[in-house]
Amino acid sequence: MEENFNEESKSELKPKVKVVNEGAMARGVLLGVLSTILVMVVVLCVTVVVLLKNGYLHISTDGSVYVQSDATTDDSGIGSEVEAKLNAIESVLDSKFYFENVDSEEAAEAIYKAYLSSYGDKYTVYYTAEEYQSLLESTTGTFYGIGATCQKNEDGTIQIVAIIEDSPAEAAGLQAGDKITAVDGQSVLDLDLSTAVSLIKGDKGTDVVLSIIRDSENLEITATRDEINVKTVEYQMMEDNIGYIAISQFDEVTTDQFIDAIEDLEAQGMVGLVIDIRDNPGGVLSTVVDMLEYILPDGLIVYTEDVDGNRTNYSGDDNNELTIPVAVLVNGNSASASEIFAGAVQDYELGAIIGTQTFGKGIVQTIQPLTDGSAIKYTIAKYFTPKGQDIHGVGVTPDIQVELDTESDTDNQLEAGINYIKEQLTNQ
Repeated sequence: MEENFNEESKSELKPKVKVVNEGAMARGVLLGVLSTILVMVVVLCVTVVVLLKNGYLHISTDGSVYVQSDATTDDSGIGSEVEAKLNAIESVLDSKFYFENVDSEEAAEAIYKAYLSSYGDKYTVYYTAEEYQSLLESTTGTFYGIGATCQKNEDGTIQIVAIIEDSPAEAAGLQAGDKITAVDGQSVLDLDLSTAVSLIKGDKGTDVVLSIIRDSENLEITATRDEINVKTVEYQMMEDNIGYIAISQFDEVTTDQFIDAIEDLEAQGMVGLVIDIRDNPGGVLSTVVDMLEYILPDGLIVYTEDVDGNRTNYSGDDNNELTIPVAVLVNGNSASASEIFAGAVQDYELGAIIGTQTFGKGIVQTIQPLTDGSAIKYTIAKYFTPKGQDIHGVGVTPDIQVELDTESDTDNQLEAGINYIKEQLTNQ
């Protein structure tokens, strides 16, 4: 965060008529207080980071913080100065801080986040217990809820925009367009979307009562929570028996959905396949490896190298592979696991990569849960395509460069994929 300090220009002193605006004065006082608080928070976070790195402050696996009072200082004496400064800041805040009800837990969470951000890697982060739980749900592709996609409206209501097929929401009679005003009697009008959704989620087999507005009518609908599998794969048969599979992300449920899609399309007589991973941010490494194992010849799929140069190979040996023409659509938002997918297809020459340069995230993170339910995610390795291509910071270069025509009514990148398949079929 940058703070701008502008010097006022100096001019000759002239008599002025001073008009006092009480509202402006009050706003000025409040702004001054808030600015002071902001500076204090920034200084505190920076101070704590230095303490952590110099061995004075420690975070245990249960998420608690403790001070090591007998830590030795280096010759510069920076450690003792920082410790003294932190104590001084704490003393000032304890005696002079204007606002009451300071949340010590939020302050501690800010310290943890500041410490990890000091490593300079945007992929190394701290998750609160709530954030970690949400992350688990997003990567497993399963959670216990009712199976409705929602958005927050300006009037405070939570509107259902889509219903997952065969979900508890569908069974209960909920519809797209329904506006939720309360969950189990608790109003959601003043809640943010994530908090409201967390009220709807719960244990499998339990009921949740939603107060909704539908066509100006107030209704109460009860739904029974169940396991919800997020649909990460969509597919259809296009013209000339060319299959199309779109993968939104690589979750734990994605492999089975991907294989089911291929088998269904093959049963319909598929002769070529377009795989769309545009705007796919990535996901679970083992998932993309399993998916590639199903479509590639047996052999190396991807390998990683850690900071010590230790190499880990991920290979396939299921005796299964696609033998039909394949096109993979990518763009600048195809990242991480998507780039592993595109890079392996390209190296094995299974098909053509079509679109624009991919994102360029060629590093691997792991997650370490802490005993209080929080977790840290940190970078542990860099990955390489089967032929040793390092795409971090570069991305995968398409075999056929096609910029998306946003003014066209048709998807010209998809058309390029279809045309490539047709050319390959003609040349067989």
